[in-house]
Amino acid sequence: MLQRLKIKNIALIDEADIPFESGLNILSGETGAGKSIIIESISLILGSRATADLVRSGFDEATVEGLFDVTLLPWVGDRLREFGYPEEDGSLLVKRVVSRVGKHRIYVNGELAPLSHLQKICEGLVDLCGQHEHQSLLRSNVQLELIDQYGKLKKDKAKYSESFANYSSLVTERSQEPLAEGERIKKLDYLRYQASELETLGLESGEEETLQQSKTLLQSANARLKNSDSIRSALDSEDGGAVPALKTALSKWKTLAAQDPSIGELSERFERAVSEIDEISFEFNRYVSQIELDPEQLDRVMDRISKLAELKRKYQCSADELVNEASRLREEIHALEHQEERLAELEKLLTQAIDATLKQGRLLSKKRRDVSDSLAKAVSQELKELRMADTEILFAIEPQNDPENWNPNGIDQIQFLVRTNSGDEMKPIAKIASGGELSRILLAIRRVISHQGGIGVYLFDEIDAGIGGQTAFMVGRKLRSVSEHHQVICITHLPQVAAFAHHHLLVAKEKKSGRTTTSVTVLSQKERPEEVARMLGGEAISRQAMDSARELIREAGKQLQ
Repeated sequence: MLQRLKIKNIALIDEADIPFESGLNILSGETGAGKSIIIESISLILGSRATADLVRSGFDEATVEGLFDVTLLPWVGDRLREFGYPEEDGSLLVKRVVSRVGKHRIYVNGELAPLSHLQKICEGLVDLCGQHEHQSLLRSNVQLELIDQYGKLKKDKAKYSESFANYSSLVTERSQEPLAEGERIKKLDYLRYQASELETLGLESGEEETLQQSKTLLQSANARLKNSDSIRSALDSEDGGAVPALKTALSKWKTLAAQDPSIGELSERFERAVSEIDEISFEFNRYVSQIELDPEQLDRVMDRISKLAELKRKYQCSADELVNEASRLREEIHALEHQEERLAELEKLLTQAIDATLKQGRLLSKKRRDVSDSLAKAVSQELKELRMADTEILFAIEPQNDPENWNPNGIDQIQFLVRTNSGDEMKPIAKIASGGELSRILLAIRRVISHQGGIGVYLFDEIDAGIGGQTAFMVGRKLRSVSEHHQVICITHLPQVAAFAHHHLLVAKEKKSGRTTTSVTVLSQKERPEEVARMLGGEAISRQAMDSARELIREAGKQLQ
C-alpha cells in the first residue's frame, strides 16, 4: 500500500506530506482545490512522463516521493532484484525530481534509475481508475486480463505464453533471408578466421586479471629485491638484527623469570612473540628466494596483454566475453555450413510450435469462456445494486485458428458486450456506455475481483461523477467493500461516498504571502462531519447540515454491520 506521499513545488503545492492508511482513504475538497495535483503526483512515481510545466512558478525543481509497503506483493521484490536495485525490508521508495531547466531524475530505493525501470517495477502496483482510465475497459487486452485474474488463470496463461514465445522466436529466425551461395562462402571464410584467431590465443576466464598481476610483480622484481634485502638485514643481521637481539633478550628473560616467578606469565608471552617473529623471518626468507628477475617472462606477459587489448578493441567486448566469442562464432559457422538443413528443420519445428501453441491457446480459451460467464453474472448483479438494474454484460470470446491473429495474451478475440435496457440488443461497450456507466461498470468489476489480490492500491478519481442520492451511497458502500482487501484512495465530491471513509483528507486552497497554495489536512473523527456537511450544503454550514452529515456517517456505519 501507499504509506506516504511527499510533494514539493508541484503546481499549487508548496510542500505537502500526506499519510495514507490501509482501508478507504477519501480525499475531498472544492473544485479547483488541487486534488488533481495529487493524482498527477502519484502518476509521476508510477512512471508517467514528467514535464517542466509541473514545476511551481518561481522554482527550478520539484520533487515527489512515494513510500510503499510491498510486503504482501513479492513480485515487486522480484522486479527490484531483476533490475539490480536494493530491497528495503518490504518497502519501495520512489523519488522523482522534475527540473525546469536541467534533466529530470528518478531514484528507486535511493539509486538512480531510468524511466523504463520505474515503469516496469511499478506496473500493477496501483490500479488508477479515473475519469479517463476507465477507458481502459475498452481495450481487449485489459478485458482478457480481468477474466484471467478472476478465474485464477495465471498458470494457464503462462503455459500458453511459453509456447507462443517459442513459436515467435522460430518465426523471427525463419524471416531472416538465407545468404546467397557466394556471400555465404565469403562470410564463412571470415568467421573461420576470427574463430581460429581466438582459439589460437587460448584465452581463459579471468586471465586478464592474472596477467595484470603477473606484469606488476615482474616489473617490480628489482625494487622488491632491494626492499627485501633491507628487511632481511633488519631482521637477521648478526650485527644489530632484530631476531638475534630478541633471542638474546629471551635468554636473559628466562634467567630473570627463574629468579622471580612473578614475571613467569610475561616470560611465556615474550617467548611466544619471539617464536612468532622468528617464524615470520623464516617465511619472509622463503618469499625472497622466490623473487625472480625474468625479463623474458615479462616480455611474454606484455605481448599477451597487448594481443588481448587488440582483440578487445576489435570485437568491442571485455576479455571474459572474448572467452565465449569463439564458441558463438563456431555456432554461427555451423549454422551457415548447414543452412539448407536448418531451413528444413525450421519448417518442422514451426509446424510443431504452431500445434503446441494452438493446443495451449484452446485450453486457455475454453477456461476463459467458462470463467467469463461467471464474471459477467457477478458484475451484472453488482450493477443492479448500483442502480443499473437492467444492465447485462457479456464477454464474447472467439478463439482464432490463424497464427497471424495470435499474440502474447492468447489466441482469442474478445468483445465486451453490454445491454443497458431490457429488450435492447447487446452492443460493444464502446458504443453504448456513457462515462458514468463506464465508471460504475469499472467499480462493479473491481468489487467482484478485489478478493483475488495482486494489486497494491486502487485509486479512484471521481468515478462517481454524474451520480447522486442512493446510487452514490451504494458506490460508497462498494468502495468500502473493496477496501477490505486492498488499500483504496478515492477522490470524491459526494458526501454519500465520503461517509464510508476509514480516513478522510481535506484538500484546500488558500493564500499565503500573496500566493495561492494547496494544503492537505488529515481530518479527525470529530472534524469529519463538518467536511461532509460542507459537501452536503456548501460553504455556509448550518446546524441542519451538520445533523445530516452525522446521520449520513452513522447510516454508513450501519450499512457495514
